[in-house]
Amino acid sequence: MMQAIVCDRPVDDLSTTTLTTTSIPEPGEGEVRVRVQVAALNPVDWKLCAGVAPWWKEPRVVGLDAAGIIDKVGTGVTEFSPGESVVWHGNLNRNGVFAEYATTPAHVLSRIPPGVAFNAAAALPCAGITAYQALVRKIKLSPEQTIVIQGATGGVGGFAVQIARNIGSRVIALAKPEKFERARSLGADEVLDYRRDDLRTAIREITQGRGADAMLEVVNPKDARKSLDLLCYNGHLASIDPLPDLSLTPPYTYAASIHEVALGGAYGAGDLITQRDFSVMGNALLKWLTEGMIDPMIEHRIDMSEVPDFLNRLRRRAYDGKAVVMIGNGA
Repeated sequence: MMQAIVCDRPVDDLSTTTLTTTSIPEPGEGEVRVRVQVAALNPVDWKLCAGVAPWWKEPRVVGLDAAGIIDKVGTGVTEFSPGESVVWHGNLNRNGVFAEYATTPAHVLSRIPPGVAFNAAAALPCAGITAYQALVRKIKLSPEQTIVIQGATGGVGGFAVQIARNIGSRVIALAKPEKFERARSLGADEVLDYRRDDLRTAIREITQGRGADAMLEVVNPKDARKSLDLLCYNGHLASIDPLPDLSLTPPYTYAASIHEVALGGAYGAGDLITQRDFSVMGNALLKWLTEGMIDPMIEHRIDMSEVPDFLNRLRRRAYDGKAVVMIGNGA
């Protein structure tokens, strides 16, 4: 048996998500079992425990992001061996990683380079890969472009600011005034209060009247025009929330490319190419981590007993960076 955070059944107040004991999983074909050292919290964790996924009916272990040491490989796994340190973004359709042991398909794993701490690696996958997929895979952001990043001091937004900085792009960060310095420390060139009534005018002034080339949207504005008005003609809008309402957008007005970013969908669709790309994108983030070009933004280190409380804190947006769960002896 092992300790794990289990959601017995989703309820809005998260009261059925608790620390308990459950069976140690066995790896299936093409899978590995990992002795988890550190896991990381993400907003999707509390959303699942609150009932956002109607198929979550049976008790299941919570958590999507973890780093640890492989202790057993399933049949057909040849590229990984017991004893290797790995990190991954998991599948919300199966048991998760807030546990002493977890299983995962081998093809989504990234090897943790020597010298990289488990907690730093665990903080990367969900938020970091989401930002990377949006900016690099979908928008294909380039050094001469300007991007607006909403929620610039949060998980996805904070990684996006750093990725855009590493690419060499100009970053306009949207944040609360008390978070301006934090956004600048992550690499923002300009920081604006996201609540400004004249946000469009301010961004036009920064971009010599043209508008930004791209925007990463982390909170749905409902009416797509609210974000599209910040962009230049033929710009890119990437959204990690449900896509904004385009029904009021006049045709041929923006000619924008709209990108939906949803890591979990790759598992639901069974798209192995995108799943394998999780490993590639994870490797790119880990390389930047080893070079000191990515801050994992860890704000809290907690133990498993604190996870339910921190899921509620995350729901209330009581902190911006990452909270990691110290689980294994090597954490």
